Amino acid sequence: MSELSDYGIDLQTLRHMYDEWCAGAKKSELERRYLRKPESHGKLFSSLVRRHLGIETERHRSETGEITRLRAENERLRTLLRAHGIDPEEG
Repeated sequence: MSELSDYGIDLQTLRHMYDEWCAGAKKSELERRYLRKPESHGKLFSSLVRRHLGIETERHRSETGEITRLRAENERLRTLLRAHGIDPEEG
């Protein structure tokens, strides 16, 4: 994995970038400005902060877990219906 110096920054600069992000700056904008990455989408920032500062910046939507749970429940209920001779695909 690349070092901070490969991107022309140091740990203090990365901390400053993190502080700006906490204050509302977009990751992609920070990458373009500090890391000179015009194609940025924020993943590099997240990776550098995680590796060098030990802080997670990826936020997972709370709905993701709920969707996964509901899909599993749906499949369990479909299996139960089939076990009792009911086709859940028949409307």
